[in-house]
Amino acid sequence: MFDFSSSPLLARRTSGERRFRLWVELLLAYLIAIFIPLFAGFVPGVAATLILGFNGMIGLFNDALSSGMAGGAGTIDREAFNALSQSIAESDGYRLAELFGEAWVIAAAIFVCLVFHRRSLATMGIEKKGALKKYGLGLLFGAFLCSATVLLSVATRASTFDGLSDNVSYTLLIFFLVGFVIQGAAEEILIHGLLLTSLARGMRWLPAVLLSALTFAFLHAANGGVTLLSLLNVFLFGVFIGLFVLRTGSVIGAAALHTAWNFTEGHIFGCRVSGFPAATGLFNVTADASRASTNGGAFGPEGGLAATMVLMLALIAVLFLPSFGKKSRETP
Repeated sequence: MFDFSSSPLLARRTSGERRFRLWVELLLAYLIAIFIPLFAGFVPGVAATLILGFNGMIGLFNDALSSGMAGGAGTIDREAFNALSQSIAESDGYRLAELFGEAWVIAAAIFVCLVFHRRSLATMGIEKKGALKKYGLGLLFGAFLCSATVLLSVATRASTFDGLSDNVSYTLLIFFLVGFVIQGAAEEILIHGLLLTSLARGMRWLPAVLLSALTFAFLHAANGGVTLLSLLNVFLFGVFIGLFVLRTGSVIGAAALHTAWNFTEGHIFGCRVSGFPAATGLFNVTADASRASTNGGAFGPEGGLAATMVLMLALIAVLFLPSFGKKSRETP
């Protein structure tokens, strides 16, 4: 097994760096993950929704208003209002605004590291050396893992591959790709670049990995279609990525892997992504509602047993495969 205690990421230290109590580190992570996107994404969310979903919003608003007027002064059609709210939340504009708003999470995590912890970016696993290669390999690895999950679901007939989508907006796909680049980097820099490395300064590497993965899973607990199995898979994904970061000594490849997984899932295969509906996909893959335990149901492919199998194999690989191009670090 690879000796994770010898990870170069754990050995990096900055003169004068500060450590905080466990509850403070966790609180900082939750505050950044929950409140920063909420406030930072409000204005661009409204703007993007108006731009990309204007016609549909106006139609639903008119329906709600006219129904309310018909019902008497001071009333409104509750069903129409709920439909309006759901339409806004599921619109391309709103989803893009959420993804692009994650840039503030990156900024906040880096600010906390530099100012509060007084640490360098290198201690977060952010370095220029070899970054492009690591990012490219991470993209390939993430796309492979997600594709294996979806195709396993299709092979077991829990999902159906329906071929190419009609009327695909490639411009929209590019915007979503950029959005997922930001989102993947934000979650990895926060959870593994900041939280994992901070925890590992006060405890051994294994409990630090497990605790950061548990935090990652908890942040997905309120997503649509969530189940115990989907949370278990998110936890396994967090453990795998944590080990991947320690093994590579960098958060760059993990950010790319995370991006590739989400983009491949939602906008290559047209599946739901952690409970969020995919608006545009190159292909159509339809999940059988009666096989939700395998295909993930309303949570998306990463919420099913197909993902569990793929993630377990990925964990075995990151634990036991020898390093390529270097002398491997192994423990007896």
